Amino acid sequence: MLNTCEYSEISPVDLKNPFRNPTEEPDYSPDYREIVPDLDLPESKLSLFPAHHEKITIRRYFALTFLTLLFALLTATSIYVALQGIASVMLRQVDLRKLGELPQNYPQILQQYMSDSAISYSINLIAFFFGNLAAFFIGCKLTNLKLREFFRLRSFTTPRAFCYIFIGLWLQLATGLIGEQLIRLVRAMGVSLYVPDTDMEGSFMRVAMLALYACIVAPVTEELLVRGLVLKNLSRVSQRFGILLSAFLFGLMHENLLQFLFTFPLGILLAYITIRHNSLTPAILVHISVNTAGVMLSLCERFFSQGSMRIVNISYTLGIFLIGSVALLYLLFSERLPDQTPHQSMRAGRIVVTSPLFWLVIGVHIASAILTGAVVN
Repeated sequence: MLNTCEYSEISPVDLKNPFRNPTEEPDYSPDYREIVPDLDLPESKLSLFPAHHEKITIRRYFALTFLTLLFALLTATSIYVALQGIASVMLRQVDLRKLGELPQNYPQILQQYMSDSAISYSINLIAFFFGNLAAFFIGCKLTNLKLREFFRLRSFTTPRAFCYIFIGLWLQLATGLIGEQLIRLVRAMGVSLYVPDTDMEGSFMRVAMLALYACIVAPVTEELLVRGLVLKNLSRVSQRFGILLSAFLFGLMHENLLQFLFTFPLGILLAYITIRHNSLTPAILVHISVNTAGVMLSLCERFFSQGSMRIVNISYTLGIFLIGSVALLYLLFSERLPDQTPHQSMRAGRIVVTSPLFWLVIGVHIASAILTGAVVN
């Protein structure tokens, strides 16, 4: 933390860097006058503890952000359930005309058919596409953010792009290995752990829908929602706070422990490079690359022999480990997360923990994760 305790009051206030934090990117965070409108007046000042009206406005932006996340989940779930119901009714009518009478276990047969075909993945793609996009645009409207603010790319080069991609792949590899050991450990204790189904078996259309969702729809819409809307609003008072909390929420949204092990550190990387380059473009590129690598490895398992797949896994693991380790060490030694001043700490975590919507978001996703795991097991 920066040693700025001597500044009990900040005056005059720099509109581009209101908390005098030299480790932050001054062009990234939204104008602080949206929180303190008279900040540009000569007599304006920022005290160590936020004034009542300032605290209320900060809490409002945080609350709107959490409300948007809940809206995204509710919208996607509602669309998914509605489309599942419509598809079930249509398939039932088709089978009734063909068979005349349906077996008693028809609901189970229908559910299995939808899971094995492209129907469920198509519905999932549509639901989360519209849910995430609707939440993003509504959230931007509520919090006065413009789409162009998320794509002001700067200082982004091809070497940096490869550096970030290999770090993302390294995180995917490392957390995957940790996850495998965790699964073995909990199974030895007699506890089952939910593992998401990402196999590439089934029809061409099923595989195509899964690949389209994983490689395009999820990376683009999740980056708009999480590294766009959520990160921008949570960074209004502290970029470090925005990076860490948005990464935590990103991991929580995946609703299972194994994916949290990967998505939390990946979320830190994606949030940092978004702020560093003032654009969602690097994060979208890395997210697409990481997800595509996972899909390609799954496809290799489907089409390659066991011996060939062993060679692919060894080659991939060694390559990513070596190149990714170099890239990660370079980033760790050359750059770092922004620090947080005492003024910012008084306006970040201390206010968030008083938000009922923040705890509601956590509770809803944890409950959903437990329910999903219970249903699958």
